[in-house]
Amino acid sequence: MIITNPPVAVTDNLLLLGTTDYPIYLVKDGGEAAVVEGGVGACGPVLEAQLAKFAIAPESVKQIVITHGHPDHVMAVPAFRRMFPGAQVLASQIAAATMGNEKAIGFFAKIDGALTAWLLGKGAITESQKPQPLTEPKMAVEQVLKEGDTVAVGGLKFDVIATPGHSDCSLSFFEPTRKIAIVADVTGFYFADKKTWWPMYFSDYAAYMNSNRRLAALGAEVVCLAHNAVITGADEVKKYFEGAIASAEAYHKRIIDAVKGGKDPRALAGELGIEIHAVTGSLPVDFFQKNCSLLVKNSMKQEGMAA
Repeated sequence: MIITNPPVAVTDNLLLLGTTDYPIYLVKDGGEAAVVEGGVGACGPVLEAQLAKFAIAPESVKQIVITHGHPDHVMAVPAFRRMFPGAQVLASQIAAATMGNEKAIGFFAKIDGALTAWLLGKGAITESQKPQPLTEPKMAVEQVLKEGDTVAVGGLKFDVIATPGHSDCSLSFFEPTRKIAIVADVTGFYFADKKTWWPMYFSDYAAYMNSNRRLAALGAEVVCLAHNAVITGADEVKKYFEGAIASAEAYHKRIIDAVKGGKDPRALAGELGIEIHAVTGSLPVDFFQKNCSLLVKNSMKQEGMAA
């Protein structure tokens, strides 16, 4: 089953909150809770209103867990700190360095402003849910996570899994008793209504594929995505990973076939960027063209071709 449209309880221990485009996950057990994902800035006010519906006491939230250091996954952290003053922020070493970099956060704030305007324009948030301006140009991380660590929430224990490929700082989390996997952008951008993917191997193609295959082998029955949906049911999860892997392989082949056929890599990246921008439109077309240039570069690198 595909679950969208937060806020909704996915299981007794897992809430899908935030917005459809930028979900926030709240894991709870034994009177403790953790927020996973840092969202866009608007996720702060959105989440604050949603917590009352599920009777979540702010003091129960002890951890704010970051999957990776990209602007649409950290910009609600300042709001979460105000909402959950007793909570610590957890992230990978690389993500922590990014969040502590004033130049990076300054750039992230510009991206967040554009995403806020987009969300307002499509009616996903209201004027009252616009984020407050940042009061500090960086975000502190209290606990650095790495492969093999555990994030405990009450009696739930999430294994920390390094899953690079989308970014070098990407982490996924798996709770083996409940079979819940939180995988962020590791599997690509999933269009739940069309059941299609935009592969996002922005740091390395081989690592991206390895991470996907590793996650597919976990036997998860609930998969929490970074955008648009939660996938539930063993069979549906299996099909989801098969689709994500096949989609990435096909996209990679499309790039390589085009370049081998004489297509200029820069022109190809431009066309791919226009293509994905037409589907999403959340940011200007040049943003997607720059991201697609990374996909072209990484596909060519994988095949030993000079970019």
